[in-house]
Amino acid sequence: MNIKTFRAKTLQDGLRQIYEELGTDIKIMHTREVETSRLFGFRRQHFFEITVAENLDNTQQKTKNSIEQPLQTNSLETKLPSPVSPCFRSEVRSTPNTDIQKTSWQPVPLGIWHQLTPEQLNPTVLQRSLIALFTESIRFGGPIDLLDGKRKTVAFLGLSGVGKTTTIAKIAAHYRLKEFKRVGLVTIDTFRVAATEQLGKYAEMLGLSMEIVSEPFRMKTALARLETCDLILLDTPGINPKNTIKLQTLGAMLDAAMVDEVHLLFSATTHFTALNEIFYRFEPLAPTDLTFTKLDEAVGLNDLYQFLKTNILPLRFFSLGQNISEDIEVAGPARLASLAY
Repeated sequence: MNIKTFRAKTLQDGLRQIYEELGTDIKIMHTREVETSRLFGFRRQHFFEITVAENLDNTQQKTKNSIEQPLQTNSLETKLPSPVSPCFRSEVRSTPNTDIQKTSWQPVPLGIWHQLTPEQLNPTVLQRSLIALFTESIRFGGPIDLLDGKRKTVAFLGLSGVGKTTTIAKIAAHYRLKEFKRVGLVTIDTFRVAATEQLGKYAEMLGLSMEIVSEPFRMKTALARLETCDLILLDTPGINPKNTIKLQTLGAMLDAAMVDEVHLLFSATTHFTALNEIFYRFEPLAPTDLTFTKLDEAVGLNDLYQFLKTNILPLRFFSLGQNISEDIEVAGPARLASLAY
């Protein structure tokens, strides 16, 4: 038996290297995440180290055949839709991978991977298992539903720097440019001049009407000027939720706007304990939905998953990147699974 060690930036890349070189008749001996640093601790690099045992009795032709088939399967099946269509979601739920579902989601690196077979370690199998797991354990809310002739007002809450204004601009761009809806913007973030200017630039760029409201009693008049809109997106200031006075002021604004939905935003880089703390502090404002930003900056999604599976509110959107017209996605299990590697 020949022992070999492979290194790659992701587990999926490492498994592909192994299958390409050795085929599938191998045994996973050990898997771990390794961190190296250069220049006195700077420029830290993460990679995965996979140690396997090769069966030397395999013939070259057998190895070649065993390599080609998994690679063909992976290249087709890992291109999963986002969000997941209802028919695909039903198909995933019926996939008989119960044992893998119970063990596939662990903090990366997966501590039990050395116990799994090469077939179970196949990236396609793992991804399908994660999709099934997320479908069953996380509530997904889908896009913002708009009814003809009925205006909907959606507010966005969160800490300073979480990306509320940018996320609002992305959602506004989607419904304005792709759904051809009449969208209006309202900001009550009058504490920071830069915030109002930023949203104003987005409104000008997209050809949207925008209102600035500084007091609850002014909200009704501002909304009246947006009465022809199908969707109104309300930007709020980033506040410290421990400040009960500011929290009450913000609540009065939301009441005056008679909001239909209240989306609470979190950064995907936030740890589990902090996620729970933030949610607890904002709970008096009665959030109805969850949105996660900065997914492109997250390293591992275990904290996010642990939070979502214990929270009853639906997950609505993923925000990532800086492209206003593209970098917003309706949250779904397939997309979440693709980000878990």
